[in-house]
Amino acid sequence: MKKIITIIIISLLLLSCKISGLTNDYSKLTENNKSKIIPLESFENLDIDKIYKISGKQLRSEIAKHEKSLVYIFKNGCTSDLCKPMFVYENYANQNGYTLFLVMEGYGNLEDTFEQRNNFTSQLFSINTDLYDSKYRAVYSRMFENELLGNDINYKPKIYLGNLFFFEGNQLIKIAHELPKH
Repeated sequence: MKKIITIIIISLLLLSCKISGLTNDYSKLTENNKSKIIPLESFENLDIDKIYKISGKQLRSEIAKHEKSLVYIFKNGCTSDLCKPMFVYENYANQNGYTLFLVMEGYGNLEDTFEQRNNFTSQLFSINTDLYDSKYRAVYSRMFENELLGNDINYKPKIYLGNLFFFEGNQLIKIAHELPKH
């Protein structure tokens, strides 16, 4: 019986090393990709080849400076029907007068986003998980969104509203799962 329990525990430990998406998966990146991820100091003079780690507060402050903003919080390599290529969000933003903010929840499948890089020019950001008191994606993403929306950081919404946030100035207009169809 002890052997079976030991085998199960070892199997679970090995499996947990391969699961992506529970945390930000930074430790699974190559050194080259890690070097591309830096904390945001200012929204001025951004380098398109970098990914800037930001907080919800930083993003909310920047959004207030723009007439209209669209924040898309996404998972790299998402295969859901609700996930579109980055250029789709960029085209929508450009055609509708939005400043676009593309924010990664984590770094798993980062190469999938890099493969699209020839098709869009918007800056990439990521949630600065160092600023939140959790290593778990579900928790730090909620805290980031709470800061973005001006809610108490520990607020727990009853339902998931979406990952597209539409703002006019610093006023949230709507949250959606999909881009509106015109």
